[in-house]
Amino acid sequence: MLFLPVIILSPSKFALSFTLGCLCIMAGFVQLRGWKTQLQHMASAERLPYTAAYVGSVAATLYAALFMRSYLLSLVCSGLQVVALLYYLMSYFPGGASGVKFMLGMFYQATLRCMASVYAMVAK
Repeated sequence: MLFLPVIILSPSKFALSFTLGCLCIMAGFVQLRGWKTQLQHMASAERLPYTAAYVGSVAATLYAALFMRSYLLSLVCSGLQVVALLYYLMSYFPGGASGVKFMLGMFYQATLRCMASVYAMVAK
């Protein structure tokens, strides 16, 4: 709950902190496996889409937070980075990507129902 005020008041700081934390985790994997082995693993055919999405979202988050200093774009890129990180991590488990798709679908449906309820209350 401590991150909530930071993400609302300064999403650029949150995006930068979250991205640096994720990069530290990846640096830990590199230390465990070795940089060459880790890069080969990340560039393998079955991991490449997840790796590209994750690296792209990290780059977009850093660009939005450091160079553009955009409130909304930092929030959007941070959200994309969370989703890409989930897909990347879940790609290591059998059926992991389909599980993430299922959970995101449930979250999307719940959000739509919540917004419909709010709209119905406001429209009265």
